[in-house]
This record gives sequence, C-alpha cells and structure tokens, in this order.
Amino acid sequence: MENMLQHHSFGIAALVDEVIQPGSKVLDLGCLSFGTTQTFLELSCQTFIEDLRSLLLETYASDTQSRAKQLSEHLTKKPQRIKIDVVLCWDLFNFMEPELITRLIEEIRPHLKPGTIFHTMLYTGTMPEAPADFKRLSGFTFNTAPLALQEPLPTHRYSSLKLMKTMGNFSLRSSLLHRKSMRKDLIELMFEYGNVKSQNTVRAGGSSGAISAFRKNRLTELPLAALSTALTHTARSPMSKALDVGQKAGRNMQYLQRSVGELFIADLYSAIIWHCSRKLPFDSVVQAALRQATLPVNLDCILLWDLLNFFSAEEIQSITSALYQYLADGGVMHFLLFKQEQLPINCGVFEIQQSGLVGTYIHPAGKKQIKFRTITDVVKSLPQMKVLGQGTGRVPNGPFYHEITMQKVVKDQ
Repeated sequence: MENMLQHHSFGIAALVDEVIQPGSKVLDLGCLSFGTTQTFLELSCQTFIEDLRSLLLETYASDTQSRAKQLSEHLTKKPQRIKIDVVLCWDLFNFMEPELITRLIEEIRPHLKPGTIFHTMLYTGTMPEAPADFKRLSGFTFNTAPLALQEPLPTHRYSSLKLMKTMGNFSLRSSLLHRKSMRKDLIELMFEYGNVKSQNTVRAGGSSGAISAFRKNRLTELPLAALSTALTHTARSPMSKALDVGQKAGRNMQYLQRSVGELFIADLYSAIIWHCSRKLPFDSVVQAALRQATLPVNLDCILLWDLLNFFSAEEIQSITSALYQYLADGGVMHFLLFKQEQLPINCGVFEIQQSGLVGTYIHPAGKKQIKFRTITDVVKSLPQMKVLGQGTGRVPNGPFYHEITMQKVVKDQ
C-alpha cells in the first residue's frame, strides 16, 4: 500500500466537460474495475470495455506477430455503424511496442471518425513494472496501485511526435503535466483523429463557435473593473478554486489559470440548452447540467461572463441559486449584462490577457430578445448576495454592458 499514488486526471475530466455528451460512444481499453464506466452511464453514454491490460499480461513473452494476432482476437467485434467519440488508453501504450499500437489503430479504425479523441498517459520517470491498477475514488481522482508481478513487462518510451507517427493520421490536441493532484511522473496527452478540413468544423462539445471566433475575428480588449475585484478572491491563496462557465476549446486560459489555485471550466450554456431539449422543468435542467460538470464545493469565484443574458429573471434565479450552493462563504460571482434589446446569436468568447484586460468577441445580434426587463431584476434574483463591485462600458461596434461582481453573504451564526 505504501506505493499507492493518487492521480487526478484533468484530461478525462476535460473530455467529460468538452467532448462527451449524452449519447456519446466511449471505447475504454482499461478494466471495468477502474470505475469510470458508471460515470459514463450516468451521462447516458454507450461504453465498450476491452481490458487490454489482461491481454498484455498474458502475452508479454510472445513475439510481436503473435501478440498482434491475439490482439485481433481479443477485441470485441462491433457493428460497422458504431463510431467512437472517445478512446481511453490509460497507461497501456507504455507497455505496447509500436507495431502493436499500429495494429490496435488498424483494428478499430472502421469505428473512428474525424474528431475521435484518444486519451493516453505516459510515464516520464522510472518505468513501472506493469500497467497501474487504477481505482476511482471520486470525480476523476484515482488510486494508482502497482501490480505485483514475478517479472516486469517490457516497456516503451514515446514522445508525442513518435506516438503520432505510430498511430497515423492523428494530431496532438492537448497535453497536461505537472498540475496539482497529478502524479509527477505522468503526463496526459489527447490526440485527435483525422485532419481538420475547415476552421468551422463542428467538434464535439460545441466548441466550433469559439474556435471560429478566435481564428477569424480579432479580440477586443476590455478593462473590466468588477472582474478585477472578483479575481482578488482567488489571488489570496494558492488553494483557491474558480469556475469559468465559458467555452473551453479555442481559448487561451493560461493567464486566468495563473490567477487561481485550481481552475474548473464548464460550458454551462451548451449543457443547459441540451437538457432543455429533453423538455424537463428548468430547475431539473440546471441540476442536470451541473451534475454533468462534476463541480467541487467551496468555490471562491464563479465567472458567468454573458451567460445570464440568455435567460429570463426566473431562469436566472434557478441558475444562480443552484450555483450558490457551490460557493464558499464570501465567494463571488461575476457577470456582464447587455443593454440592448436583441440577444447575440450565441454566448461570447472571453479570454483574460497578460495585461489584465479581457479579450472579448461578442457575436452579432440575432432575432431573439433579451428576456429580463431591467438590471435591477437580475440583481434582485440572486439569492443572499450583495453587490461588491460594478462597472459599465461598451464593446466597440457592439453593445453597452454593465458588469457586476456579487458576493455570497455569510449569515450570522
């Protein structure tokens, strides 16, 4: 037990936040005992378990050709129509020779589609003797116990470039390393299958709008005084926690990340809109969207950006009341309200810059009207909160706005 290490998988958490939606298909190359299957079932995903670890343990002494043949026999045959959204590889690639990885890709290629994401973990320090025995604790934090073997398995070191050459037709989507709660000897990589043919290609998780905005439009930098007030609540401690409800893909988050101890990102607008399509009561919609986000409690700061503009005062009360439960005592919410009749066609894109200004892209106005009557209506709808800071301004060639930071009121004991 002394060798058991905990690892929080920011990569898998990001996949759940960005990519995986109800109805997504997940191919898990790990074991059922790892404990992620229940999470995906709760998200209404279709999950296929292959348990390649047992195959690697059984065949490590065989030659590559024999292992490739046994791999083909081991994999479950699936209908041609099944197209996978996410493949979880865990740390298995560290124990697979390049030829075996190539064979794996060829075997499942009929079920891949442009945009399929492969998530894998690579060891950077001393190689363990065998794949880890991942045991889910909570959220996406795992105990990673070493397997007890009489002799170690052969290991293989890969760089991201070497893996891409081995896998073929994959590009590196993102990498994660040396973050708090991650094992120091593990990095997480996500590879995306297929070449992106268009800047407007729709990617799972609804991120295409953000990517398109950043590539085709210059960001307008805004000085948001109330935002600066909000972020003082995250700068006080390296243990601070903040939630950004904007789109994650396509944004540079490094400067916001430097301002907080731990940053969580959840595209709340997309989640709410999807659950609304299921014809649920709005309170149930909000609760379902927040469950999908798997948020921590005691958040110090929640950045709502322009989210509230797209809902009525009653709906805003449902959203903020639900989020209120995740706020620490004295925690804050920041949001912007537009002073115009027509809504933008979608939520805007917001990116904190090194200068402290906020790079902003606001979509053109559409035909839908803003549902709340006055800014006062919105402020009154927030439960047990007080105004801590505010500011006004105008997006160049865009709407006037009113930004507000509100603080959770601590009741007297």
